[in-house]
Amino acid sequence: MNSPQPNTDDSKLRALLREAHPSPELPPRFQEGVWQRLERAGRRHQEPTSVGLIERLVRGLFRPAFATGGLVAAMFAGVWMGVREGETRLRRVEQSHYVAAVSPFYHREIP
Repeated sequence: MNSPQPNTDDSKLRALLREAHPSPELPPRFQEGVWQRLERAGRRHQEPTSVGLIERLVRGLFRPAFATGGLVAAMFAGVWMGVREGETRLRRVEQSHYVAAVSPFYHREIP
């Protein structure tokens, strides 16, 4: 078998194929954007895993949805603890009133 000899019509054929399937134009500064993304990806892989994990956790916690949820949870916890403290103080006052009513020797000021 003989290898095919280069034909002079190859250049015409290539030009015709390029015209039939034009390559789309890239957006402006495309190559610069690609290099920036590659650099960021390289930096991410160079960071220690624990630092990257902590950083991602902190970033996630400061997102608006998580921050709002945390704020709402803190408010509910504060209200709940306030109600519990109020109930405890009321119970102490009621106990002091009861002891003062029953015992003639009890002379303590009620808070």
